[in-house]
Amino acid sequence: MTRSQWRSIIALRLIITLLFAPAILDKLIDPDAWGRLFTTWGYPPWGPLVISIIEIIGLVALWIPTLSTSAIVTLMVTTAGATGTWLIHGPKSTAAYPGTILVLVASLAWLEHAVMRRNSHTEHPETLSG
Repeated sequence: MTRSQWRSIIALRLIITLLFAPAILDKLIDPDAWGRLFTTWGYPPWGPLVISIIEIIGLVALWIPTLSTSAIVTLMVTTAGATGTWLIHGPKSTAAYPGTILVLVASLAWLEHAVMRRNSHTEHPETLSG
């Protein structure tokens, strides 16, 4: 992994973590209001707490290299769900926030996968037969 790739991965992880923080804190600070909102969308009232816990675990795992891929998948699922929920139930403009995080998490997934592929080719170069 080049220094530039490493910096990009760290920067994306940091930005993603910082963007998740207000959404998580908001749900944890006023769980009753979020529980009522979740029930109007057809979700259980305990949904905000469970989602917040999943997101916190995902963010911690994002910083652990062996768990990063699982964390990325988990965070993509939660942000896709949030984006979809806001697009369906509105206000639609609110979907931009989790949608932006989703794009950043997907970018991190792409970058980490590219680094992994590059490293595997470097460690195990294959000869071309012709």
